[in-house]
Amino acid sequence: MMSPSGYDRPFVMYTPDGRLLQVEYAAEAVKYGSPVVAIRGKDFAVTVTRTKDPDPLIDPIEKIHMIDDNVGAAGAGFTGDIHVLIDQARIEAQRHRIVFEDPIDVKSIVDHLGQFMYQFTRYGGVRPLGAALIVVGSDRAGQHLYQLDPRGLMVSGKALAIGKNSEEATDVLRAGYRSDLTIREALDLAMKALSKAEDSDSPVEVGIAAGTTFKKMGLEDALRIYVK
Repeated sequence: MMSPSGYDRPFVMYTPDGRLLQVEYAAEAVKYGSPVVAIRGKDFAVTVTRTKDPDPLIDPIEKIHMIDDNVGAAGAGFTGDIHVLIDQARIEAQRHRIVFEDPIDVKSIVDHLGQFMYQFTRYGGVRPLGAALIVVGSDRAGQHLYQLDPRGLMVSGKALAIGKNSEEATDVLRAGYRSDLTIREALDLAMKALSKAEDSDSPVEVGIAAGTTFKKMGLEDALRIYVK
């Protein structure tokens, strides 16, 4: 339905008050996606989310994706748009390996994805990607946690949440975060925030960046490995 202002159209254009409505709509789509929570500690970064389990006859759909041996990402929003971004990140990581024979640093991947997402806000005939990403990884500079939104805006942080009820999850993170959290404590806090955002019995996926690698596993395995 066309809005009275005449700016609610399938084009990316400014309203008189300087807003890009199509980009705002894309951001709204993210708010309906499954929540993702991530925390960065002194020498690690963890992310947790629930796998989609839509039907007992269908295998759960993974939410955390390996980008390279040292980087992973999880998204909220339209699944197809998330997969487009994951493919872009993997291509960039492999291109870097071929050229430099070394794993890509995390910020380079995030910068590339931010530019890719930004292009969809500049031209008519395309729509902004209705997806946000949380990217965690390790490189020579340490462990990293980044968030990307449909505008291509990159944010680095200590504790971040995207998706449904992300504000409530962020409140939990803000109240419980400490700079000296252990991996186990970070997992417990992340799960508390995730449960606040979405009360569900779906299986939980965990991604952990530590040392020089990124590993993906189930919650039970993570809690068993990081018992303290």
